[in-house]
Amino acid sequence: MTLRPDYGLHILQQGISPDVEHNFYDFRLYNLALIARGQYSTMVDLPFDGQVFALSLDFNGAQLDSILSKASPQLRSQIADQIASDPSTPRPIDFDGEVSFGVRARLGGIQKAKAESFVPLVAQEIF
Repeated sequence: MTLRPDYGLHILQQGISPDVEHNFYDFRLYNLALIARGQYSTMVDLPFDGQVFALSLDFNGAQLDSILSKASPQLRSQIADQIASDPSTPRPIDFDGEVSFGVRARLGGIQKAKAESFVPLVAQEIF
């Protein structure tokens, strides 16, 4: 399996300042990972500059609540139940469906995973 290049790392290498705000008006939550209590992440494919990148977005519990306010009641309940069953253990949160929302984000710090480095975007505001 080939990993997609990381969007955050790409724009950081292009000299974009971490203080620059990135606005996404139709961001989609297709998957969710619990990183730690009240800390979450999602990943999407992002076409940019003729290439498809992996974009990781990190957000907190209050921001997740804002995202889920845009979801159907069934999806909101499904995700809340998954989190409530164990709110601390890092893991993927399984759900069926998607949520569309807007987000203003900035680059986070460089993270190291097994065989790669990546730079998540960190949500500043959900709209």
